[in-house]
Amino acid sequence: RYELDWLRVMTILVVFLYHSTRFFNLGDWHIKNVNTFVWVEMGSIFVSHWMMPLFFIISGASLFYSIARSGGWWRFYCAKFQRLMIPVLIGSITHSILQVYLERLTHARFSGSFFSFLPEAFSGVYLAFGMPGNYAFHGMHLWYLLFLFVYSLICFPLFIWLKGNRRKILDRLSAWLAIPGFTVVGFVLPLVILELLIPRTVLSVGNGGWGFLYYVWFLIAGFIIFSSNRLQQRIMGQRWITLLLGVVFTCLHLFQLFSPSRLVFSTGVGDWVSTLLSFFSAWSWLLTILGFGMRHLAVDRPLLRPLNEGVMPFYILHQTIILCTGYFIMVWAIPDALKWLMVFMGSFAVIIVLYRYLIQKLDLLRFLF
Repeated sequence: RYELDWLRVMTILVVFLYHSTRFFNLGDWHIKNVNTFVWVEMGSIFVSHWMMPLFFIISGASLFYSIARSGGWWRFYCAKFQRLMIPVLIGSITHSILQVYLERLTHARFSGSFFSFLPEAFSGVYLAFGMPGNYAFHGMHLWYLLFLFVYSLICFPLFIWLKGNRRKILDRLSAWLAIPGFTVVGFVLPLVILELLIPRTVLSVGNGGWGFLYYVWFLIAGFIIFSSNRLQQRIMGQRWITLLLGVVFTCLHLFQLFSPSRLVFSTGVGDWVSTLLSFFSAWSWLLTILGFGMRHLAVDRPLLRPLNEGVMPFYILHQTIILCTGYFIMVWAIPDALKWLMVFMGSFAVIIVLYRYLIQKLDLLRFLF
């Protein structure tokens, strides 16, 4: 499924773009520019609707094709541990420490050199911005790999069950989602059920624009989508419709968040309106991306294999390099647009050089990355 590889490569570039703009949006981050911009925040919200969910959908699709050849739970566990958890564990005791140090330095919670920070690097657990603790066991931005590992193990029995003796259930579920006019609603419904069953204080714990529990459904949804040719044909056939829906729902959601003339509801109703708009916006864009991807990207090219091989090292490196570059550039008295361009181009060049001339050349680093 070449389209999955192309989408993975394209989405990691979106992640890189997203993090390179985090210096300039309204929310807090490890390092911030003096000036922040509402329009950058709007772009960040739009991208976060579908960026990380798409990764979990692609991962769910990959599990559909690979899980039958996994050789049982233990071999599956070992393979996933090597693929996903080795980078997390190594990252948590190497470059993640540098990210925490830069955050503490720029937020006036530590003063001194990086080496003077090392004795404190493992004091307490780092969970989120502004909270005490310095050891980021999740590898900072590598939380995706950690949760993908955990969710893959949790869903393994379910996927084996669905793909084996209960294949009819999987077929009926995908057929239900393929009903004309119901696809978007069908994929949104489990998110609404989570909202109804689980307290908001629990659901709100997350990263990448979503609570962590939501990502379980995106992983399962990827498995379901790629189990059914009929559902995939439906997604391809309605890609222009979901594109239009994505534009409409996104505009309405951003209007409600940022416009002074937005509609005013009571607190509970207003929260539900915003939540539903974000859910429908997310799934409209996800189905649009998948539809256009399956229609136009199902082709192999000589460039695809090396790009796909470099996705994981690029992802592991990108945020640390962006923060190191931004730490020096954000204090310069130059236009903000030039700051972003220098961070974007400079970080990209450093990552490519490190990957091409260091990681790719050494077997140990290839394993660790």
